[in-house]
Amino acid sequence: MFSRRTFLSASTGALAASFLPQQAPPDVTPAMPADLDHIIVGYPNLEDGIARLFHLSGYHAAVGGSHPGRGTRNALLNLGNTSYLEILSPDPAQPALLWHKEIASLTEPTIVGWAIRTKELDDVASLLKERGVPFADPIASSRIRPDGQTLRWRMLLLADDRKGNLPFFIEWDAASPHPSADAPGGCLLEEFRPTGLLPEIPPPQADMRLHLVPGKQSQLRAKIAGLSGVFELASIPVPSEHWVPKESPIL
Repeated sequence: MFSRRTFLSASTGALAASFLPQQAPPDVTPAMPADLDHIIVGYPNLEDGIARLFHLSGYHAAVGGSHPGRGTRNALLNLGNTSYLEILSPDPAQPALLWHKEIASLTEPTIVGWAIRTKELDDVASLLKERGVPFADPIASSRIRPDGQTLRWRMLLLADDRKGNLPFFIEWDAASPHPSADAPGGCLLEEFRPTGLLPEIPPPQADMRLHLVPGKQSQLRAKIAGLSGVFELASIPVPSEHWVPKESPIL
């Protein structure tokens, strides 16, 4: 059974105690999420997005293909450790942009989502339901690569991912190769952490409620080493918040 302890250590959305301490000692390199699958970076035009990431990383992302029914297409770069970076843009060949609509108006490459890899997606769904975390039922997805190969996976999306600061969960079909296996480039993800407090998913115990930290914001920041040096990407900032007991007074 996929225990709560296993879930919190491998699938937390906080990037806090279970993944990356909020206050790491200055001489300690923070750990990476153990099962980080990929980071999604949005940009309004795929060709321009590939050019921008080439300027930052020194590597040319490979076109991955389109997402039928979602209105998006992508290109990929390897991030090391079986993870990859996905450049996501609207697909002009599809009638409407239905996923990550915010990418059409971005002016800089921006983190709009990130995925945790699991082989037990249904157990993840059961745990989220048990803890009262709203989510959409797991859905099957696919895309056809330029070489004609079809990649298939299932994913679970939170009802509110805090503008991409909290993860979604992905389970790859056993017959599909993982995109990191042949994604180009030699980048290495050195850090991936929030700048403030983000809630654990699910809450660490029952009878908890979210508490906003007045005047504080958080955003995910990825520090990536590429051929051209180290560069950073960031998500859209959101209010900092954390779990507190329901009976705690409102501060």
